[in-house]
Amino acid sequence: MRVVVTLAALLFLPRPAQGQPGAPADSAALFAAIAARDSAMFDAFNRCDAKKLAAFFTDDLEFYHDWNGLLSTRQAFEAQFAGACERKEIGRRELVPATMEVHAMRNVGAVQIGVHRFFIRTPNGETPGSTAKFIQLWRNDGGVWKVSRVLSFDHRR
Repeated sequence: MRVVVTLAALLFLPRPAQGQPGAPADSAALFAAIAARDSAMFDAFNRCDAKKLAAFFTDDLEFYHDWNGLLSTRQAFEAQFAGACERKEIGRRELVPATMEVHAMRNVGAVQIGVHRFFIRTPNGETPGSTAKFIQLWRNDGGVWKVSRVLSFDHRR
């Protein structure tokens, strides 16, 4: 019974006012900030710049991918990405227009949800790769938004 009372009490805690620690950011400003970081992050991806790309992630990154499994650190992600670039397995990513959502996560950061498609570089140009859904958890690390958790799933060719 005590647990039920505690959980019920949590549901009715007052929400912090805007501008107070833990308060959700203005949704339009948050959307713009995450959209800008997403664009910059995938610019590094599209250029196959592993060092620059890795800087967008926290050290304790957990990256869950339905085809490739789990990478549990930023360093592991960077090494795998750099190797794929060397083998010319990395193509280009683009966000599918109008699919991105951004939601504040009080005392955590923000969650980004969307659909993106990938293209494979070939000697004759690009060919379509896969389209997938993604969820990314962003944390504000000293004024810089970084991704700490990624779910990339439902890849379809």
